[in-house]
Amino acid sequence: MKLILLLAMYALYLTTAHADEKVWQSNVELGFVQTGGNTQTKTLNTKAKAVHHAEKIRTTIEGSAFNSSNQNTTTSEKYAASLQVDWKTSQLSYVFGRIAADSDRFTGIRSRFSETVGYGRDLIHDDIIHWKAELGVGARQSVFIVFPRTNDMVGRLSTGIQWTVSDSTLLSQELNTEGGKEGFVSHSVTALQQKISDALSSKISFSAEHTSKVPVGIKKMNTETAVTLVWNY
Repeated sequence: MKLILLLAMYALYLTTAHADEKVWQSNVELGFVQTGGNTQTKTLNTKAKAVHHAEKIRTTIEGSAFNSSNQNTTTSEKYAASLQVDWKTSQLSYVFGRIAADSDRFTGIRSRFSETVGYGRDLIHDDIIHWKAELGVGARQSVFIVFPRTNDMVGRLSTGIQWTVSDSTLLSQELNTEGGKEGFVSHSVTALQQKISDALSSKISFSAEHTSKVPVGIKKMNTETAVTLVWNY
């Protein structure tokens, strides 16, 4: 996808431009399950996130890929990538610009792009809890396998909370919804992360995605339970 290439180029630029500044926080998640014998299945779940902190600007780059097969036949395949830049207007508030892309052909989406701008605020931000909320508007372009191509204006609402339960345990919850007259897409991710070492953690997560308009025969709700290893660097 073109957006993934652009994000990679932008991340390379930031890394080069700020090589002497210790302002990057990055992590990579990996989960893989393979079975053999009478049942031959493979499931690969990968995610990556990089956050660049500057005095007035925060840049967040995220990407994910999920692939599942049964008897060498692909049964699920989806990709997502996003870039968000936050311009801090005060210690707690910021305005943001966000571009995102995703693809999930097993739910009828060949490709979907969105561009939004809006306002965000840290509702609580201390050593224990970080809770933020965002509200934005923008545009979305969707190419479906069955439906015709659509372009529409969208609204976006998101919130996320991280609770540091202990020095080694982090509980998080993220909720967001984005859509317009052509339908809404809503996500929920609940995760529990346990530190194994300074750089390595285990993570258990449950995610749900609801799409209000889908082709006939496709379910509106998809869920995923994952156990992954997280490398922080």
